[in-house]
Amino acid sequence: YPDTEHVKFKTMPAVQVVSTVCRGSYDQMGEATAAVVSWVESSGCAFDGPSFFIYHVSPHETNDPEKFVTELCYPVRKK
Repeated sequence: YPDTEHVKFKTMPAVQVVSTVCRGSYDQMGEATAAVVSWVESSGCAFDGPSFFIYHVSPHETNDPEKFVTELCYPVRKK
């Protein structure tokens, strides 16, 4: 895609991620993040870069928070 005034596109190297999918309100993001942190700490992995979210169903598609689908992605590496 071409860059715009407010959005710049770039190609990033592939990363290994651990992810979880939240279905419903954004209020549960803290609990989902805590579950990922617990898994990473017990799995012999370490966080390895900034997290990112994929909004599969967002407020742009529906006004009903219970229909939101958000994938929380955390780059990791083996220790």
